[in-house]
Amino acid sequence: MDKSSNNIDSSYIPYIDGLRAIAVLAVVIYHLNSTWLPGGFTGVDIFFTISGFVVSFSIAKKRGLNPAKFVASFYARRILRIVPALLTCLILVSLADILFIPKSWLSDGIETTGKYAFFGLSNLILMRSSDSYFGPKAEFNPFTHTWSLGIEEQFYLIFPMLFYWWTIADKNNRFRHVSISIFTVFFAFSLACAYWLSSRSAPLAFYSIFSRFWELAAGVILYQIAAPRYDNSETSLKSKWSLGVYISVALVILGFVFARPDRFPYPWALCPVFGTTGLLFFLRGNKNNLFRVGLSNKLIVFIGKISYSLYLWHWPVFILFRWTVGLESIPCYISAIFIAFLLTLASYYLVELPIRYSRNIRSLPKARIVFIGLVIVALVCYTTNTQIFSHRPQLSLSVVSKEERLWYSNKFDLTTFNQFNSSCPIEISVNSIKGGELTSFSRPNCQEQKTFNQLFVAGDSHAGAYVPMLQRLSMETNTNVFLYRKVGCSYISLFAPIERLKADCRSFYKSTTTDILARVQPGDVIFLPSLRVKRFAEQWTSFSEEEVREAMFGKAAVFNRAKATEEAIALLKPFVQRGIKVVFEAPTPIFRAPNFRCSDWFNRINPICKPGLEMSKDVLINYRLPVMVSIQTLLKEVSGVSVWDSFPLLCPGNLCQATVDRKPLFFDADHISGYGNMVVYPSFKTFITGLMQDAPYK
Repeated sequence: MDKSSNNIDSSYIPYIDGLRAIAVLAVVIYHLNSTWLPGGFTGVDIFFTISGFVVSFSIAKKRGLNPAKFVASFYARRILRIVPALLTCLILVSLADILFIPKSWLSDGIETTGKYAFFGLSNLILMRSSDSYFGPKAEFNPFTHTWSLGIEEQFYLIFPMLFYWWTIADKNNRFRHVSISIFTVFFAFSLACAYWLSSRSAPLAFYSIFSRFWELAAGVILYQIAAPRYDNSETSLKSKWSLGVYISVALVILGFVFARPDRFPYPWALCPVFGTTGLLFFLRGNKNNLFRVGLSNKLIVFIGKISYSLYLWHWPVFILFRWTVGLESIPCYISAIFIAFLLTLASYYLVELPIRYSRNIRSLPKARIVFIGLVIVALVCYTTNTQIFSHRPQLSLSVVSKEERLWYSNKFDLTTFNQFNSSCPIEISVNSIKGGELTSFSRPNCQEQKTFNQLFVAGDSHAGAYVPMLQRLSMETNTNVFLYRKVGCSYISLFAPIERLKADCRSFYKSTTTDILARVQPGDVIFLPSLRVKRFAEQWTSFSEEEVREAMFGKAAVFNRAKATEEAIALLKPFVQRGIKVVFEAPTPIFRAPNFRCSDWFNRINPICKPGLEMSKDVLINYRLPVMVSIQTLLKEVSGVSVWDSFPLLCPGNLCQATVDRKPLFFDADHISGYGNMVVYPSFKTFITGLMQDAPYK
């Protein structure tokens, strides 16, 4: 190894910690309020580049070790650096999750992401989601930020094997050239993946190691190129490299301000990555450069040193604020930052430093440190999953989690029924159909007389919300029930013609129709529940009055509804001509706030609850009028079509309420709850069995 390499390896470079500080502060600002720094998320790309450079910097001095010891030394160092603070964070955040966050569509994936984060695989779970990093599920998941640690840990799986060639000294540095060549090839392949995926699959492009490897490889290649060239006599390079510094700073700023989420990581990650490599390269030759002096400031350097713990803790703190009191006001911003920094300092001084620099631990054989670290990760993950996540109803502070059967539509208890009907239990099967899911409820082993009729149910998530009602109907009447559902895809929506629907919704409609026609018999009933009005609120946000009214009463809405109604007449005729009876669900009450997010003392003041959980009955009757007119048109034009209206049961007075007598009628702003199912069930049973009057039931 030449002298210049030794000089680089043996010196501490404060401005690198300064760059870390800039990166983490940009990420924190973006996560606090994305409008303040629209491209602040590119701070992670700066981290990636620095990581590639620094791990090369730190391991390059490990000369003369055999491959096994070299790899063990690398992983021991990484485990001591990453694992203690990460495990502490994951355990405490998992506990906070079950205490304050009820399960819902919005929180779906939190538990799985947390489990996989223990092993550096959370990015794989997030990658499988249809929701991107910039979507609501990711923005309400306290473990989303661990995706970047997953990328780094997956990079580390092959890094020491590739970099080992760099440490093998020979006269002509041939092995070094081999290492540089390998990293360069991987860099080019990964950049090509980023280019290809960025316009085709946002989650895959953002979370995949294949489209991110190049960012870490850029730091590695930079080190490999720079290490043999530069010594500590930096002042002579000042005039030569100043322009490079300014260009590099401009690239970083460009990324912070203008990076577009819909074109990421290619091309917008190029700015922070090449800007960071430029700063790492050019600042070494500019000892008195203004930017280097600023990045070497003691406070900035300190923030850089605690950047790992700050990155770990700021995101879950912000997310817990979103789930509880909200994160939309200056007092909440200040409180969230204050708590995040307190936890950061506790993590840094009580977890990171003591373990990372413990003489007793560092004196252990490196292979033993790796083994112990992996065992601890596995044990802690298992314990967390079994003792925390599996006891959510018992440990949670949320009434939603404690009273699951009242709130959720998937918590219907079949145990008691099957105990008393052991020879004829209800069976549930779930199968995929193209574009959606088919769930069936039946009692195939019954000796008692069966109905000859079947009930087919097709619709969006609102159809799925009727699972308790459908299960009970199957149990009590011995009717075979087939439930076809896909979130966000209404079946005969009366809202827009099929050609205006998303491709996956069109696929769901086609496959559902084909499957029903293959099973249906004369006298069977098809029930079509769906959200056929514009909702006032999602689980994470609410909509303006103007937007809602335009969606229901605007010219485009009137035109699309008329066309959809005409289309529905033609679509229904093949069913009714075969003696099938079709039932539409009349629109039920909807609200301006999601009920489950306003159910407890710790979240009632959340801004999303401000619109309230009560609605005027007259307002809602008028609001659903266009849909009712369309349904009445169908009733006149197509014989065998009817409508079931549960609105009077769910809103018996002049004021519609999401919760009555502390029992929820609705889970969120428009999905009926488990308790709501039981309220409307008698009416539904009477209506459906009345249509099946030619067949006996019990």
